[in-house]
This record gives sequence, structure tokens and C-alpha cells, in this order.
Amino acid sequence: MRYLFFVAVLAFLFYALTSDAKEKTIPCDDKNTKPVKVAYGRITTINFPFKPKEVVPGRLIFDFKQIKNDLLISALHASGRTNVIVYLENRRCAFDLTTVSGQGDDILIVKDPKDSQYEVKFP
Repeated sequence: MRYLFFVAVLAFLFYALTSDAKEKTIPCDDKNTKPVKVAYGRITTINFPFKPKEVVPGRLIFDFKQIKNDLLISALHASGRTNVIVYLENRRCAFDLTTVSGQGDDILIVKDPKDSQYEVKFP
């Protein structure tokens, strides 16, 4: 009985550590759209480094709500696909949104590959 309980706990921990429901990092790219899976009946959050200025969807099959640095997306139909362009301060990001019936992306953290940190050494 203890062995069965131990195996169940290990299986749960393995699932929790490898689950796709956690936040993921996605690059900001204005030339190639990045895929975003939106589960029907759930909300997908895309978090940007700073507040987006404008959100331009291809087709109105998704609902968008902007709260501070987050863009909340929900699917209006059980199946659908469109692109969306998000304008930031001096940048734009392109995403390819697809409605899925299973597990979608819950939280996506946008990282800008052009933002890099430099180490400055002083004499």
C-alpha cells in the first residue's frame, strides 16, 4: 500500500513538473509569426516587457483585453485561426493564434531578442 502511494506521489510530481500549463517564454519577432495555442473556454495571457500600444488582429474570432503589460486572449469559436500584430514602444511582435480543444498556452512571457544585457567593466 505504501509503495502504491509512493508511486502515485511520484507520478503527480512528474506531471506537475512537466505540464504544459506552466508559463513559457516566447520571442518577439516581427518577421515570423510565433504560434500561440488558445484553448476554447480558457484564457491565454501574453505578458510583454512593457504595455502594448496597439493590438491588430487579422480576423475577429478571438477576444482581446489589455491589462497593464498583459494581453488576455479568449477564443470566440471552437475552431479558428488568425494572426495578430502587437505594437510595442519601438517594436512589433507577430503571433499566429489557433484555437485548440485540448491544452492551450496559459501564460506566455515575451522576451525581445534585440534586448540584450551588456557587461560594462570600469577600470
